[in-house]
Amino acid sequence: MSQLPPVFVVSTGRCGSTLLSEMLRLNPEVLSLSEFFGLLLTGPFPAGELTAAEYWSLLSTPHPFVTSAYRVGAPVEEFLYEASPSRPFNASTGIPPILVTSLPHLTDRPEALYAEIEEFVRSLGTAEVAEQHRRLFGWLRDRFGAKVWAERSGFSLRHVPELVRLFPDARFVHLYRDGRECAYSMSRSGAFRLGAVSMRLQQELGVNPYVEDVPPGVSIPADLVPLMPDTFELSAFESVELPVEDFGHAWSDQITTGLEGLREVEPGRLLQFSYDRLVEDTAGTLTELAAFIGPVDASESWLRKAAGLVSDRPSGWRSLPDEQRQRLEAACQDAMSRLAG
Repeated sequence: MSQLPPVFVVSTGRCGSTLLSEMLRLNPEVLSLSEFFGLLLTGPFPAGELTAAEYWSLLSTPHPFVTSAYRVGAPVEEFLYEASPSRPFNASTGIPPILVTSLPHLTDRPEALYAEIEEFVRSLGTAEVAEQHRRLFGWLRDRFGAKVWAERSGFSLRHVPELVRLFPDARFVHLYRDGRECAYSMSRSGAFRLGAVSMRLQQELGVNPYVEDVPPGVSIPADLVPLMPDTFELSAFESVELPVEDFGHAWSDQITTGLEGLREVEPGRLLQFSYDRLVEDTAGTLTELAAFIGPVDASESWLRKAAGLVSDRPSGWRSLPDEQRQRLEAACQDAMSRLAG
């Protein structure tokens, strides 16, 4: 079977990249890896060589933030693993990073695939982390009978400089969307809201209670008690006010970093298109994408099924009060100009 170059779909998050992952998963010639790097929260690219045991630890050690999110029942739609008490992994045991989203995205038997991956990874020799990722992704590609693998993580533009350096032969797909829409969506996303709330708590308490224990004697303000992991109230979490322009600045920072990194990619190895184009001309966009990453087969059946995933999402940021909308536009203006250029 022909081995095609690696593919990375990079984006800011909340721009339709999850939809694109789901579309790619429907093509039998593409191994769609969703949130593989994004959920390695200790860092997907540690320096130096990793033994098989160290690499497996990177993939399998639960992260406290994710465990806390499961325990409090935060509405994080990106988490696909159903962590009920009757399953091998749950909020008490912690959920391994690759089991949270990546493996349920590929199969309805994620624990069985997890066991297969452990057996394979433990057989590997010592190597740099990029090589270990290549070995595993190549094995998974062959395991599912695909021709090419494509990794897609939300908020991944921040990793572009590392990806360009570590995978010099890779092809990059940059999916982008109006920054104001992205920021508005982030401000209402469970994952982004929980991240923002946990950082607010860290600023107030000196530690992030979703990652580490709060030292004895630290006083917790009354208005923050319903946001703490042990006293979490969903209604309080959903009603907390988070300035939408903060998410606009986060989007802008990613665009700036990502575009600088993508300058180092040869033109023939970079494909960029907007979310609007993907949903308005799904067949045409995916046909171009299939030729770019493979080529892989852009069958009528695949294109029809992929188009069926598209749903109407009305603009959200335009409904904001005038003052909020103006602050959001100001936060995104510079990066949107860079993106347009």
